[in-house]
Amino acid sequence: MTARRAAETLFLLAGFAALTALFFRQALPDLSAALIGPPEDNLQDFWNSWYVVQNHAQGFFFTRLIRAPEGVSLIYHSFAYPQIFAVWLLSRIFGTDLPTLVLLQNLTNLASFPLAATGAYYLCRYLGGGKLGSAAGGFIFAFNPWHIAQVMHHAHVAGIEFLPLFALCYLRALDRKSYGWLAGAIAFYVLSALSCWYYLFYGFYFLAFHLLYLRVHEHRWPRGWRLAAPALCLAGAGLLLSPLALPMALNGFKDNAYQIGGNIFSADLLSYLAFPPNHVWGRLSEGLYHSFTGNPWEAGVYLGLINLALLAWGFWRTKGDARRVLWYALGGMIFFAALASGDALHWRGETLPIHMPSIVLSKLPFFANVRTPARAIVFVYLFLGIAVAMAVTTALTRKRSLWAAGALAAILGLMLIDFFPSHIQTTPMRCSGFPVLARDQDKDFAVLDMPFGYREQNFYMAQQICHGRPIAQGVVARQLAPTLTDHLTITDLAQQRRQLAAARVKYIFLHHPKNGMFTWDTPIDGDPELYRRAYPVVADQAGITILRVY
Repeated sequence: MTARRAAETLFLLAGFAALTALFFRQALPDLSAALIGPPEDNLQDFWNSWYVVQNHAQGFFFTRLIRAPEGVSLIYHSFAYPQIFAVWLLSRIFGTDLPTLVLLQNLTNLASFPLAATGAYYLCRYLGGGKLGSAAGGFIFAFNPWHIAQVMHHAHVAGIEFLPLFALCYLRALDRKSYGWLAGAIAFYVLSALSCWYYLFYGFYFLAFHLLYLRVHEHRWPRGWRLAAPALCLAGAGLLLSPLALPMALNGFKDNAYQIGGNIFSADLLSYLAFPPNHVWGRLSEGLYHSFTGNPWEAGVYLGLINLALLAWGFWRTKGDARRVLWYALGGMIFFAALASGDALHWRGETLPIHMPSIVLSKLPFFANVRTPARAIVFVYLFLGIAVAMAVTTALTRKRSLWAAGALAAILGLMLIDFFPSHIQTTPMRCSGFPVLARDQDKDFAVLDMPFGYREQNFYMAQQICHGRPIAQGVVARQLAPTLTDHLTITDLAQQRRQLAAARVKYIFLHHPKNGMFTWDTPIDGDPELYRRAYPVVADQAGITILRVY
C-alpha cells in the first residue's frame, strides 16, 4: 500500500468513524455502562464476549455454564468469531472487569460501520465510481437502517465489514487472473462466514449471481479461469471452515437443528419503502410494521427514497461503462431481494401466491438453517451502494453549474437524513451483587432463574457475568439436546424440588416484573407465591427473591 493510499484509507476511516459517533451520539456517554440496543439478543452477544475470556476446561464448544446440569453444545451458537476474538485480544490489554467488557463489546460492534463503509468505498472505486460517489456508496452499505438495527440486536449479523472486501478481491481476481487476489477473496469470505454463518451462504449466492451475470452479459457460460475461480474460492473457504462447518453440517441433518422462519422473517414488499421504527419519520409507518411478519429489526429493509430516486436518475442519464455497472448493480439487487423475500412474496404481512427461490432452499438439509431470509438484504444494500456511487459520479461528470452543485449537495444531505436514526436504545449493565452466592462455600451447584421467556433467558445469561455460577436456563442458536428445564415440572413443587436437588440446582431466583419483562405466565412458569411457600426464602433484593432448594 502506497503512502497516499494509506493516508486516504485513514482519512476514510476517521470520517466514517466520526459519522458513526454522530449516528450513535445518544449512546456515547454510557459506552462502558450500557449495551447498545434494548434488552434482547444483545445480552446473549455480551455473554458470548464474556464466555470467550473464561477458562474452557471442557473445550470451547461445550459448556455447562448454561442449560445446567447437562450443558449444551455451542457448535451452532451465534458467535461472531472476529468480534469476540477482538474482545479477547483487547481484554488481554485492558482487563476483563464489567465496565471494560461493556465498552469493548460496544466498540467492536460500532467498528463495523467505518470498516464496512471503507471497504464498500474501495469496491465502488474499483467499479468506476468517483471519490464522492464511492463515499456515498460506502455510506449506504454501512449506515443503512437495517445495519443500525442489527447492531442493537445481533452482533454476528452486524459483522458486515468483510463482505465488500470479499467482493472486491474476487472481482479483481477474475479481471487479473490473480491467485493472490483470489486468496484475499477466500480470506475475506472466511471472515464473513465466521462473523455470521448466513454469510457463508450469501457469499456462495454472490458467486452464483456473478456467473449468471456473465452468462447473460456475454451470451455464453464462463469458461477457463472465470469458471475455475469461483470453484477455487468455494473450495478454499470450505477447506478453511471445515473444522467448524463439518460438525454443523452433520448436526444439520437432525430435525432439532431446524427452526421455523423461512416464511416469517422475510422482507415485505412494502418494507423497502416504509420508514423503519428508528427512523426520524418512523411513526408514519408504525401501523405497517405491526402488520409485517417477523420482528421490526429483521423486517426493516428500507432502501431510502432518495437512493431509489438517484438510481432511477442514473438509468436516465448514464451511458457506456457506467450504465453497464448500473445494470450489474440492479441485477444484484433483484437477485438478493428475491432471496430476502423468503418462501413467498409478502404484502402488508399477507403471503401472496407467488413462490420465491427460497422455498426450495428452505427444504434442503443444512441450507434450511438459513431461517431468516430477510438478512439477504445486506447484499441488496451493497449493490444499491454501487448503483448510487455510479449515479453520483455521473452527476459530477456532467456540465457543472452553481445550481447543479447546490442540488447535488442538497441530495447528499437528504440521503444522510433519510438514514439518520431518531433513537438509539441502550440496556444498562450493572451488578448489584449476590452475597448469598458469594458466602456459599459449595463450588458445585447451579441456579434456576424464573420465569421462562426468550428475552428473560438472555437476561439471565448476562446476569451470570455478575455471579459466575452455572444457570439452568439460557439460549443458544440451536439447542441439539434437551436439558433439565425442558422437562422440569411446574405443577408439583415437591417433585420439582427433587428434580432440582438431584441436578444440584441449589437456588431459585424469582424475578419480579419490571420494564415489560419477567411477566409470569402461570400455566408455563407456575405461581411465584407457591414457590415462596414451597422453598425457604434466603434473600429478597434488587427485584429478585432468592429461594434455597437444599
